[in-house]
Amino acid sequence: MPHSAKKTLPIFLILLALIILPYEFNFSYEALYTDALTFGLPFFIFIAGYVVIVNYSVRALKRSMGILVFAPIPWALAEVLWALTNNGGEVLAYSLSFDAFYLLGFAIMVVALVTAYPSLRQYVKARAQVVALCITMLVAVALGYYFLGYRGESIDGQTMRMTAIYLVFDLAVLFFALSYTWATIKHRLSPFWVWLLVFTLATIAADTLYGIRALEGTYAPYTLPSVLFNAAYAALLVGFLSFVDVRAALLRDVDERYYEIFNHSGAPTIMADGAHNVLLANQQFEQMTGYEEKEITGEMKWPELVDTKDRKSILLLLNRMENVGTNKPLTRELNLHTKDGSALCSSVTFSFIPETDLVVITIFDLTERKKLENELKRINEDLQNFTFTVSHDLKEPLRNISSLATYLKRDYQDKLDDMGNEFLDMLVNSVSTMSQLVDDLLTLSRIGRKNVDFSFVDINSLVSEVLGDIQNYVKERNAEVRYENLPKAMVQKTWIKQVFQNLITNGIKFNDSPRPTVDITYKDHNFFYEFIVKDNGIGIPQEYKDKIFKLFERLHSAEEYGGTGAGLAIVKKIVKEHRGDIWVESEEGSGSTFHFTIEKFFIGGE
Repeated sequence: MPHSAKKTLPIFLILLALIILPYEFNFSYEALYTDALTFGLPFFIFIAGYVVIVNYSVRALKRSMGILVFAPIPWALAEVLWALTNNGGEVLAYSLSFDAFYLLGFAIMVVALVTAYPSLRQYVKARAQVVALCITMLVAVALGYYFLGYRGESIDGQTMRMTAIYLVFDLAVLFFALSYTWATIKHRLSPFWVWLLVFTLATIAADTLYGIRALEGTYAPYTLPSVLFNAAYAALLVGFLSFVDVRAALLRDVDERYYEIFNHSGAPTIMADGAHNVLLANQQFEQMTGYEEKEITGEMKWPELVDTKDRKSILLLLNRMENVGTNKPLTRELNLHTKDGSALCSSVTFSFIPETDLVVITIFDLTERKKLENELKRINEDLQNFTFTVSHDLKEPLRNISSLATYLKRDYQDKLDDMGNEFLDMLVNSVSTMSQLVDDLLTLSRIGRKNVDFSFVDINSLVSEVLGDIQNYVKERNAEVRYENLPKAMVQKTWIKQVFQNLITNGIKFNDSPRPTVDITYKDHNFFYEFIVKDNGIGIPQEYKDKIFKLFERLHSAEEYGGTGAGLAIVKKIVKEHRGDIWVESEEGSGSTFHFTIEKFFIGGE
């Protein structure tokens, strides 16, 4: 039983004691006491249920609970008629005078449970419904098989039919009770549904025992079936009272605890339940969207405000957060629509209230900032295009210079003195370095450009491709690269391949060990993968841990270790384009461990 349901268990046990009391102590006036209790419990269910629904029930369930609360009224009338019919020891197991009211109450309950389904649909998963249906069918088969043993001419056909009708209603309620109880346990909903299951199990036991004794002609009033019926009523009463204790109690005083905070928060803010119903909205939200309070509270679902192209992705992400059981705030940029149809580019933060399915949604209008960002983005794109064009145009003269220097050295080497040959070597090396710098600039300018495809990539296969590309270098350095069981991730394959190639190559290059080793592992976090590339190289001094990620920054001379100093800057930009981060843990002489993250659900773009 869920913890929230356990809080109302003492009330049920007290009621159960009051029900069993006359049978244990042989009170005089036992029949009068039992009749009063049997009539009083449904009556109090209606009174308590009505008060709870008006003052405590969540808006999403007010309609269905408002229907359900009327089920005890015909039950109370039926109990009075049953007591009058069986007065003085005359036993009449079934009679249209009171059975019609009993069945009417069950019909009302079934209608209420069907009405509740739209509000609980997102919590009741298909698997739960299949399990509930299977259990219900097993119970139905077991009861049917048992009652088939009572076929015969001496058996009262009306008794058999009435027993079957009651059990059909019981099984219908059982299916919904099982489905909703699953949702209660999984999503911490109101324990009412747990108590409804207790009610259903008690009524099934009572109707089964009632029917058996009626068929056998051994039924007597004020026996075990009566105890079970009263226990069922007690469970339903406690179920309604449980609304006071849990989520509805929270919503009842939500205005007192949150309204002042909302109104003075300075940002448009709403509170919603697990079914996305808006329960509370502040004045800033009303001003931003143009809706009035009566159009929002209890009437609107917050996804209706989100642009259709953003709606599915944010609901999917929130559902995944719910499945992994995290309460960490989530912030996303979403396009919203106001009442007049205007579009708002907004930063939306979802903050989850622990132990409930409530969420506080705070909205910041980014429309003006987005205009500035778009202008800055345009300028950056122009700068990238300029860098791309200039870098590309530099390649041709560099190739010409390199070719001329090579021809001079080949054709005139014997005609030049040692200093002349040394100058030619310096020229060739400088052109090679300049060419590599231009290549790095071209690579850096390409990262983040539009029309780049992201796809699920097996990182094991990707690392294997990298090692195939650098296998000669790995063999020359007698190096070893170890990896296994890496995940699949949504990435831009070419970029991420370059990340691993740069980190692996660096781990081998900046290494004075006779056997350079690089180990690649990962950690699986809720919303991102953390990849770890560890080497046994020369390490990095503490003061240079940030400097190494800057463009063309070097810790060693080109003569000591080749390269341009752009590799880690390229790596950092690629990781940032995947909404990740990169950092290094290292001590000089003790190797380096690079960590970088990739968001699991990232599919490119904003």
